[in-house]
Amino acid sequence: MDESGREGPADWSRAWEEQGYLQFPQRRRPLWWRAALTFFLAVNAALQLAANLHDAEPVIITVLAGAALPFWAWLFAYTTWQLITRRPLLRIDHVGIHYGTSSRLRIPWNRVDTISDPIGKWLFAHVNVRPYDDKPRRVPITHVHVGELRPFAIWLRARLDDQRRTADR
Repeated sequence: MDESGREGPADWSRAWEEQGYLQFPQRRRPLWWRAALTFFLAVNAALQLAANLHDAEPVIITVLAGAALPFWAWLFAYTTWQLITRRPLLRIDHVGIHYGTSSRLRIPWNRVDTISDPIGKWLFAHVNVRPYDDKPRRVPITHVHVGELRPFAIWLRARLDDQRRTADR
């Protein structure tokens, strides 16, 4: 899929027919926003910690700033790694739906119970793919991989229906 992640159902169907799978790397634009935010928060926590240590602020505020700094620094480093590698990948093939390399986030078509409409707004919107037995747990598909979630959910449900029809034969 292209960098924008904004292809439509016709492009997805064409790739599905030609290759037998779709692979969505992470889109860089949402990751740049996350990297900028986490960098700002890490710098803010470092400056807050330095100011608290210098001015002898109350201990609880210093501890909170000290605890926040490694978290935001780690999240910034992880987001930077994602920007470079564009992983974890979302892969949809004739076997099922795979998110990354974890076996916990792989759902074969015969275990998919529901594919939801987009839930949430703006940055928090996602499509849930739920298995029958909740093992593995749901696979959330977000705007980080796919630009247009509503058409993608409709397209993905059509693939699920095709897989179920093929399995019934």
